[in-house]
Amino acid sequence: MRERILITGPGGRVGTQIVPLLREHFSLRLLDAQALPSEGDDEVVQGDIRDFELLRKACEGVAAMVHLAAVSDEADFHTRLLPMNLLGVYNAFEAARQARLRKVVFASTCQTILNYGDGVWVTPEMPVRPRTIYACTKVFGEALARHYADCHGMSMVCLRMAWFQPYDSPGLRNQPEMLTHWCSPRDLTQLIVKSIRADLQFGIFFGLSNNTGRFWDLSNARQLIGYEPQDNGAHYLNLSEAKPNSINKQK
Repeated sequence: MRERILITGPGGRVGTQIVPLLREHFSLRLLDAQALPSEGDDEVVQGDIRDFELLRKACEGVAAMVHLAAVSDEADFHTRLLPMNLLGVYNAFEAARQARLRKVVFASTCQTILNYGDGVWVTPEMPVRPRTIYACTKVFGEALARHYADCHGMSMVCLRMAWFQPYDSPGLRNQPEMLTHWCSPRDLTQLIVKSIRADLQFGIFFGLSNNTGRFWDLSNARQLIGYEPQDNGAHYLNLSEAKPNSINKQK
């Protein structure tokens, strides 16, 4: 029997790209507000993260939770960000605690430190400087994760995801200014898998590929969980400059 993990929000922009890759490592329980098809030994739960009892039940019998469910910075604060990104993350962490689930990986964002500006070398230990209200809700999630690690002995890992794009994204070909910020599906999956398997009480890591010219520090992820990003955004700027064999493998 393979370990089963719970993923909240697997039908979103990030989840649809990494769920197939996570299936290579774990059995999956997928919790989403929309009906999702199942593959292999998937278990699918349709529901809302604002439903605490549903979440608590979904946490039973799994080895870890990957909490992706959230809404973006374009959403209204009172009607969307507050119930989904604040109440929702509390529900997720508290449901995990009550179900005696000890490992949670929380999808945060690099927007929490974007106000340092491009070109400034930023480490995860530096004070947050959030660019958006959405990022402020993720700062709350990181602080809540620290609380559950310190006060409840849970293993809580926060991944500050950068500019996540699939390999076939047009943005990788025509937005060179964003390539230092790229996080690839393969690298994010590696980061999640190693975060789940690491014996670590708390950590904040940048979800970032090994991009030429990057200015966010990956050294703590390398040292603490053995993260070794495989992709580099510079290889995808022009198809003619990319490595065809590498691209085929990554897809």
